[in-house]
Amino acid sequence: MKHLAMVIFPDFQLLDAAGPISAFEIAERYAPGTYQLSVLAAEPGAVASSAGVCLTALPLSDTIFDTLLIAGGDGTRPAAQNPDLIAWIRLTAARARRTASICSGAYILAEAGLLDGKRATTHWQRTADFSRRYPK
Repeated sequence: MKHLAMVIFPDFQLLDAAGPISAFEIAERYAPGTYQLSVLAAEPGAVASSAGVCLTALPLSDTIFDTLLIAGGDGTRPAAQNPDLIAWIRLTAARARRTASICSGAYILAEAGLLDGKRATTHWQRTADFSRRYPK
């Protein structure tokens, strides 16, 4: 079974979390025993999306995940300034088989240094700001 982590934070974009969560939930339904998904946050419990809808998150853990996914949304830039979250992302990504972000979740990966020297993209409205903040 592949264990996936979806990382959220205050003001995450609901679609950026719910879409992948639903996709893996459906895949698990058709191939039982394939995926286990955990929703995690630096501050566990009810985490409000930018739409005001909350998802319940577990605390960040030392579990080794097959896939680490970072949601996007308006809260990415403040989340990228959380040193505990960024340190956890660096450590967890180093042990995961793959790491990805949805849309502006790229800010968090870039802050962690995981995109340095790589081609990356984010939401078209944020590309100039993203390039300025993370030239590497």
